[in-house]
Amino acid sequence: LDGDEWVINGEKWFSSNARFASFLIVVAVTDPDASPYRQQSMFIVPTDTPGIRFIRHVELIDEDAGQGTEGYIAYENVRVPRTNLLGAQGGGFEVAQVRLGGGRIHHAMRTVGLVKWAFDMMCERVLSRFTQGEILARKQLVQEAIADTWIQIEQFRLLVLRTAWLIDERQDYRQVRGDIAAIKAAMPKVMLDVTSRALQLHGSLGLTKEMPFFDMLVAGYTVGLADGPTEVHKVTLAREVLKRHKPTDGLFPTNHLIALEEQARERYADVLADL
Repeated sequence: LDGDEWVINGEKWFSSNARFASFLIVVAVTDPDASPYRQQSMFIVPTDTPGIRFIRHVELIDEDAGQGTEGYIAYENVRVPRTNLLGAQGGGFEVAQVRLGGGRIHHAMRTVGLVKWAFDMMCERVLSRFTQGEILARKQLVQEAIADTWIQIEQFRLLVLRTAWLIDERQDYRQVRGDIAAIKAAMPKVMLDVTSRALQLHGSLGLTKEMPFFDMLVAGYTVGLADGPTEVHKVTLAREVLKRHKPTDGLFPTNHLIALEEQARERYADVLADL
């Protein structure tokens, strides 16, 4: 902070759609000595502010040359008014997490729709394509693929629905962070598994741009990284789950069979004495 202006220096990789924007939302360290969750603040920065330099527009693997939508941006003594602070000073992480909580479940909802679309295409294909004297749907390995896909989609759909319900019930993303992490971690696998089976069952047609499977596969890898990589969400989920459990005080596990037998004999000693 310099007088009534914030001075921003640094670089940002992957600023989505920055080339089309009139302003940027920037998260920057404002207090490096604070706790990890209070170091960052969030700012609104107009794209025509002096000192903003686009290093390049990064192209995703499914984008054509020159059409990159991910901005690689340098901030060189970029000055914005003090009032351009978005939220409280030191509240950048909290603001981001609130946005990301909703964003992650929206990703999951869209994924449910996409995999249902892929599944419908898969079912139509196997009921229509003849080979070796019968339709694909009569092949046992194809039936296994249909069954596995239906189960996987329904498990994921219900997990997403339950998480959305918990968000509505608790009105606090922090209380549902483990559940949100779970759907985020499950999302890419569901997307890639279902799309891969659908592509395979379409044969050579599935490899062409006449079908949408390539874009769907790319989306599967994208959701595994967007709004946090899968590995981070698995760590978050594990931590949240383990908070609900506790260690044993003894040498052996609580459900050690010898200990359980001793507890049962003590509890039912009167009954056993009459036998």
